[in-house]
Amino acid sequence: MTTTAEHVTEEATALECLVNREEVLQICYWYQGEGFGEAYNATALGSFLNCDAEAINAALEELTGQGYLVAVASPPNSFCFTARGKKEGGRLFADSFSDFQKAGHGECAAGCCDEDDHSQCGDDCSLH
Repeated sequence: MTTTAEHVTEEATALECLVNREEVLQICYWYQGEGFGEAYNATALGSFLNCDAEAINAALEELTGQGYLVAVASPPNSFCFTARGKKEGGRLFADSFSDFQKAGHGECAAGCCDEDDHSQCGDDCSLH
């Protein structure tokens, strides 16, 4: 039987692994979108993540086991998206940055109006 402290540590570790997997998947999506390449490894991703190479490698391996990534031969120890992985990485990335894509209070959404014509704005626009 595990003690409460051991149980909490196991839950924290499981949560950390989940967070690492999701962050790695998002960074892979961003990395590819920025044109840095289509293959990812701990060395390439390390400067963008707040975890060590061992944790990144563990996340890459787990994501491969879950069908989000597939191992590739070049560069060594690298992975690339499966169709499922790219879709999930994109979803996680969009979810993470959705708040940054919304118009601020009193602002129109990008491209919704032409100078002083706010007829195409949504109901939230305070300028029409």
